[in-house]
Amino acid sequence: MEILEVLRIIFGSVFVLFLPGLVWTFVFFDKDEIDMIERVALSFGLSIALVPLVAFYLNFGVGLKISFVNTSLTIIGLIAAGIVLYAAKKKLKAKKNITALKP
Repeated sequence: MEILEVLRIIFGSVFVLFLPGLVWTFVFFDKDEIDMIERVALSFGLSIALVPLVAFYLNFGVGLKISFVNTSLTIIGLIAAGIVLYAAKKKLKAKKNITALKP
């Protein structure tokens, strides 16, 4: 039982404190704009800023109670929104490159 608690804490910490920020660093910065150490540091900072702000906004602004399920879904939503914006950014950049190559 103790091993499961340790694994739950490790994976939960990565899920809450790292993944949302990592996805959003790719939205804000291109791959070659910042190196991996800066990206990891920014990931922790962005996650620590984004997750509580969104959770508290949903609690006070929308009236959605803070619970395990709601917070998990909020974090998944933050990650999904970041992935969608990153994909749209890449698609727009590829489209600009194609139109720039046409004579």
